[in-house]
Amino acid sequence: MSQNIWRNLKYKNVAVLLAVVLLFILIIASSCSKDSSNNKGNIASTVANQVKPENAQSENKLADNSEFVEIVNNEFLYSGNLILVNKDHEYAFKDQEPENLTSMYQYSTNKNGNMRFALTDSSVSVAQNFAVALSNMLIDFYKDTKNNTIMLKSGYRTVEEQKELYDADTESSGVESVKYNKEGFSESHTGLSIDLGVNTEGYPQYKGTGKFQWITDNAAKYGIITRYNKDKESITNIEAEPWHLRYVGVPHAEIMTEKNLCLEEYHDFLKGYSYSNPLIYTASDNIKYGIYFVEAAKDKTNIEIPLDENGSQYNYEISGNNVDGFVITVNLGEDMEALEALTSSVTTSPQTEAAVNNNTQPTQATSAGNSDSVITVSTTTVPSEE
Repeated sequence: MSQNIWRNLKYKNVAVLLAVVLLFILIIASSCSKDSSNNKGNIASTVANQVKPENAQSENKLADNSEFVEIVNNEFLYSGNLILVNKDHEYAFKDQEPENLTSMYQYSTNKNGNMRFALTDSSVSVAQNFAVALSNMLIDFYKDTKNNTIMLKSGYRTVEEQKELYDADTESSGVESVKYNKEGFSESHTGLSIDLGVNTEGYPQYKGTGKFQWITDNAAKYGIITRYNKDKESITNIEAEPWHLRYVGVPHAEIMTEKNLCLEEYHDFLKGYSYSNPLIYTASDNIKYGIYFVEAAKDKTNIEIPLDENGSQYNYEISGNNVDGFVITVNLGEDMEALEALTSSVTTSPQTEAAVNNNTQPTQATSAGNSDSVITVSTTTVPSEE
């Protein structure tokens, strides 16, 4: 009798122990599931836990006073300076020529007819906001280096032109092209990219080094990035192309360059920021920006915009990511604390403010601080002699 009681107690203890172990396992599994579900990025997931940029400020807060902008039927989801167009994400307007397409030929010489840069032909064109930024960068490059051997080879491309390039490279290599995306999946349709060459004997390949290191070092100040880098080939699925530049605007180019993020990674990075927890960043032009992501709703998306102390909207830009949401970039004005710190230690020429409006990403002023040579978005005239 006593042996049976002892055996029952023994089995009960074993059952209790197994139940405790099972409960412990369920708790761990639940915790892992929650951690996994917090990663919402469906573009890339390599930067979800990266630290903030060096110029990101600790006080991540926008104004409590705000109003909402309504985006109906995902309007703007497929347009803007930050749209991601790659082999997985087709450009929605691939069959349409950009309305603001601008020829770079008009900026290639100064008022005395001296050449600043060359073009393969006068038809090389990009979107107007990119044309302004690119022109300002190349003007400053020419002023600082007296080097006018940059050649603009290819800007906006039609679907037909892209198909010819893709098919020719695929046929030549015998495998699917890693130099060109298929027609419709190329950011060249957007007018936000350009290919550079070198206008010297033999037309050597542009590498962004040596005599052209200035461009590599300064492009981000103008809102321009090198789109395809060697260390990002596994993410972009395109071979390294130091000659292929892409406009994303200020301050995004500076953040991407500082953090070594390609565009795919950057969109995943931005998904970690919201209106209540924005990325507050001061760019090299001393303008403070608030940046945050809003996921697109099915029928309409309400986007919160901060108001200043007078109840007026700040200047802002809404860019779709061409996938699932919007990136909002709010110009919060000069960073007075940073400016005071700068002026207390430097007594040289003052900083030049960037031109901003609600429709166009701010264009960085020239690095020389000479506003007379800056082309603004509102004009297409060639600036005064450098």
